[in-house]
Amino acid sequence: MTALFRHLAPVTTPLPTATLLPALRAPTAAVARFCHSLEQYLGAANCFVAASGRTAFYLLLKSLQTHGLDPARCKVILPAYTCPALAKVVLDAGLQPCLVDISPATFAYDPTQLAQQLSRQTLAVLLVHPFGLPQAVAPVKMLAEQAGAVLIEDAAQSMGAAIAGKPVGTHGDYGLFSLGPGKPLSTGGGGIVCVRDAANVRAVAEQWQTLPAPSKRASLLAVARLAAFTAAFHPQGWWLATRAGAHRVGEHAASWGYVQTRLTPAQAMIGLAQLLHLDAYNAQRRATAERLIEPLQQLDFVHIPGLAQGEQTAPIYLRLPILVTSHALREQLFGALWAAGIGVGRMYGRTLAEIFPSLNVGSYPGADAIAQQLLTLPTHHFVTAQDIDRIVQIFRQHKAR
Repeated sequence: MTALFRHLAPVTTPLPTATLLPALRAPTAAVARFCHSLEQYLGAANCFVAASGRTAFYLLLKSLQTHGLDPARCKVILPAYTCPALAKVVLDAGLQPCLVDISPATFAYDPTQLAQQLSRQTLAVLLVHPFGLPQAVAPVKMLAEQAGAVLIEDAAQSMGAAIAGKPVGTHGDYGLFSLGPGKPLSTGGGGIVCVRDAANVRAVAEQWQTLPAPSKRASLLAVARLAAFTAAFHPQGWWLATRAGAHRVGEHAASWGYVQTRLTPAQAMIGLAQLLHLDAYNAQRRATAERLIEPLQQLDFVHIPGLAQGEQTAPIYLRLPILVTSHALREQLFGALWAAGIGVGRMYGRTLAEIFPSLNVGSYPGADAIAQQLLTLPTHHFVTAQDIDRIVQIFRQHKAR
């Protein structure tokens, strides 16, 4: 076990076997320690952990339904371009997803469309902080409060990012984080809900009490997933994993499932160890992104989504999002970067309106543009100076055409 955790570094922190044994002997204490550490890091009233971010989101929605004042509130507002599993969770909870367009310039909600969608039927607004880029919370929160809805910050990709010195996920009523593969803090799976107001803690806690305890097999599988994903991030492992189609897993409905169990004690101990180094990991991602931003933003066919205006934001750049001027150019660049061994991505590929036709009741030009023109570039610790030079060179070669 010790050798395994050495192999996972620096994605995870080495954990001697002696550190894991207390978690196996006292599983409840291990998870409680992790929750307490998260509460201190985030400055939240309480944190609750589950087997996945989707599980945590589902439980939060059920809590809001159970303890809401108005049973007529059955709608949840989502960005028209985001992880499709979020819409599935809303549907699983017996609620209605309502799509709102977002801006390609910033990924922020279209304020006019958001205001039009809000009503007395709105239960919650989900504000997504994508790719580690903090979104402006205040204007969305004001609109949500006027409609009597709660604001949930989806910081699944942004743990450690901040607005005005305060972590994202702690400005709204609730914060949602993921501990899945590829997230800022990864334990091979897992999710977190943080509750800002202590008055809401009891309602969420009651929902969490319905979760069954995880099996020992679940702990082993979580560690195995983390090991496999870490190996895949290595330049040699990435090439093999992508040839097997691992990078497309999230695009298919079969991968959107989730189990309703608690976080395992082994995952909690991994999380505790990683949390100590999260800021350092994020600083490394940010430095890599900044080295890419400076030369790429000089190209007239490249747009790098900006940060929230009027806010003191600290992004972490889990990946660097790039928008180019056309779908055809996006595909050309993707092919060239792919051939050069760069872990380039296109993310979800389609809007939620395309994936779920029943939700397509409006116009979403911003989301359409993002789905057609977005590339994401890696910022993890295996990205070298040579990789950065290669990326920039490929983009410049396409300018010369």
